Amino acid sequence: MLNLLSILLLTIIQAKPEPKPLFHKAKLPSPIAFNHTCGSKEKDWIYEVNGSGIALLDYDGDGDLDIYFVNGSKLDLKEDDEKPKNALYRNDGNWKFTDITTQAGVGDTGWGCGVAIADIENDGDLDIYVANLGANVLYLNQGDGTFKKAENSGTESLSNSSSASFGDFNRDGFVDLYVANYVPFKLDPEKSRLSGKCEYKGRKIFCGPGGYPGQADQLFLNRGEGKFEDVSKAWRIQSSKPSFGLGVLVVDIQDDGFPDILVANDTNPNFCFLNQSGKSFTEAAQFLGIAYNDYGVPQAGMGLASGDFRGLGLEDLFVTNFEDDTNTLYLKNPNAPFYTEGTHIAGLGGASYPYMGWGTFGFDADGDADLDLFVANGHIAPQVKGLRNSPGYEQKNQLFLNDGKGKFREYSPKADSADGLSIKKSSRGAAFGDLDGDGDPDIVVSNIDSAPTLLNNRSSGRKWISVELEGERSNKFGIGAKVSLIEATGQQLRTIQSGRSYASQGELYARFSRRNPATVAQLVVAWPSGLKEAFEVKKQEKSPHIRLSLKEGTGKPVSQVRKN
Repeated sequence: MLNLLSILLLTIIQAKPEPKPLFHKAKLPSPIAFNHTCGSKEKDWIYEVNGSGIALLDYDGDGDLDIYFVNGSKLDLKEDDEKPKNALYRNDGNWKFTDITTQAGVGDTGWGCGVAIADIENDGDLDIYVANLGANVLYLNQGDGTFKKAENSGTESLSNSSSASFGDFNRDGFVDLYVANYVPFKLDPEKSRLSGKCEYKGRKIFCGPGGYPGQADQLFLNRGEGKFEDVSKAWRIQSSKPSFGLGVLVVDIQDDGFPDILVANDTNPNFCFLNQSGKSFTEAAQFLGIAYNDYGVPQAGMGLASGDFRGLGLEDLFVTNFEDDTNTLYLKNPNAPFYTEGTHIAGLGGASYPYMGWGTFGFDADGDADLDLFVANGHIAPQVKGLRNSPGYEQKNQLFLNDGKGKFREYSPKADSADGLSIKKSSRGAAFGDLDGDGDPDIVVSNIDSAPTLLNNRSSGRKWISVELEGERSNKFGIGAKVSLIEATGQQLRTIQSGRSYASQGELYARFSRRNPATVAQLVVAWPSGLKEAFEVKKQEKSPHIRLSLKEGTGKPVSQVRKN
C-alpha cells in the first residue's frame, strides 16, 4: 500500500504543468494610433452599441497582411467637428505598421460597422467594401497603392448595414455581394435610455431591437466593370420577413458548388438562404435545424463561423449569442441535409453562458492540425458594470482548443503579463491571419470606444503551409474554394471565405499545420468553377513555413465534380 508521501510524489509527477500564454500582446515598435468611436460613452441609443469590424488584407501585393479598421461616429457631431474615420495600416514587417489612410484614400467618415474584401473586377487587386449606417462605400484598388471610391456602383445601400460578404452566387467567375441590415435609423425619444422605459437586470439602458421594425437584407449581383445590380426581390432574399441582421457568412451548405448564405439575426431566428442553382434563393433555416437552439428558442445571434471541427470533411456552423445564453454549435449530418445542435457535448455551453459573444472564427491556433475556436466578447450596456450577475461591460475574449474530434476546452494559461487573452475590453469584430510571416495565425480584435488588440501567436515547433489561390475560370482569389491537405494520417479542410466573424474579414488564404512534414502530401482544391484538382506538396523537414500559390488549371485534375 502506498504511503502518504508516495501518493504525494506520484501526484506531483502526474500533474500537468500549467500552460503558458499561447497569444501574447504584440510588441509594436510604435503604437497603432487608431481609436474606435461609436456614439456616446453612456450608449443612449441602439445605434451606439454594435461597434465595428476589421479586415486583414494584402492590399499592395507585397506578401504580408495589412490592417483596415472600420470606425463608427457620433450622433451629436457638429458641422465643424472632426469626424472619426476608417484607417488603413500598412504592414512593414516585424510588427511595424504605418498609417497610410490618407495616401491610400480609404478614410471613409461614415458611421461604419462591417467590412468585406474581394477582387470584384478580377484584376488581381483586393477591393474594400464598407457597411455603414447610411450609404455604404466600395473602394476600388488601383494597383498602385491607392484606392478610388466607386461612384454609382449600385451597392451604396442607404440602410443601417451591419455585415457584408462576397460569394459567386451565379458562378459566372465574378464575386457577388450580400449585405445584412439591422434596424432603420430613427431617433425616437421613447427608445432612448433617457426615456427610462427600458431596463436590463434593473439598470436603465437603451431600447431595442424589440419595438423596432426589421430591415430587409440585400443581394447584389456583379455585372462587371465595378457595377452591381440589386436582385434582392428577384432572387427571393426579401421573401422572408425583414429581421435584425448582424452577422453574415457565405458557405456551401448543400455541397453542390453553389454558395449559400447564413445570417445571424438579433433576437429572431437565423436565416439560411439555399442557392437554387444560381438563379434564386430559398430560406430554409428551420428545415435545416439552424434557425433556433436545441430548445426551439430564437437567440440573439451576432457572429458566425464554419469549419470542419470534427475532422470528418463536413463544415459545421457556429454562432455567437447574447449574455446568459450559450453560443451555438450546429453539427452537420453526414447522411442528411440537417444539422444537430452539439453545443454542450462539444464543451462550448457553460463556458460561453456568462459572456456576450461577437466576432468568432475557426482556426488552428496551436498547430496541431485541427480547428480551434476564438470568440470576442463584450457587453452592449456600460450600465452593467458592477452587477454581480454579469461579467461586466468589458469582458475577456475566449479561445477554445479542439481535441481533434470536436471536443473543446477553454484555454486558460497561468497568470502572465504577456497573456493576450487576459485583456478585458468590450470587443466586437475579430479576424485572424499571419501578421509576422512565421506561418502561425495571429489575431486582431476591434474594441468599441478603444484601441484595437493585436495578439502574437507564440506556438512553436510546428510546420505551416499557407495557400493562396489564383482563379482563372473562378474569381481571382478563389473565394468559395474548398482546399484540403491530405496526408497519410488524415486530412484537413479549409474554405476561402470573404466577410465572416462579425462585421470582419480574415486572411484569404488556406492555412495548414503539417502532421507529417517529412512526407510528401497533397493539396486538393475544389474551385468555385467546378474544377477539382490536386497539387503535390514536397517534404518540409527544415522550413517552418512555406507559401504556395496555386493557379487554377495547373494541377492534376481529380474529377469534374460539378457542372457549370
